[in-house]
Amino acid sequence: MVTVRRERVLMEATEHEFENQAVLNPTVVQQGDTLHMFYRAVKEGNYSSIGYCKLEGPLNIIERRNSPILFPEHDYEIHGTEDPRIVFLDDTYFMFYTAYDGRNALIAYATSKDL
Repeated sequence: MVTVRRERVLMEATEHEFENQAVLNPTVVQQGDTLHMFYRAVKEGNYSSIGYCKLEGPLNIIERRNSPILFPEHDYEIHGTEDPRIVFLDDTYFMFYTAYDGRNALIAYATSKDL
């Protein structure tokens, strides 16, 4: 049997426009002692983007951006960039996410050499 202990709520929606309705569906990647968390941020009208925060340990947020790091820019994602997943391979971070155009949910990805 697996035992899971709930700790606490870590993040909530804020007054920032890009996440004023909800924050959900996080993913993390570890770099040394630092955790980088990416999450779905929802604004009024149910439009999503991807937010970012940095943690020391699993519960101590040391940085939280007040604007999204990935937001809808293309027709295929005009209603949302959502549900990120990230992995570090060969000195590159690969973020896979859902691109939503209002009708279709597609898998898209972005890359970064640094965080």
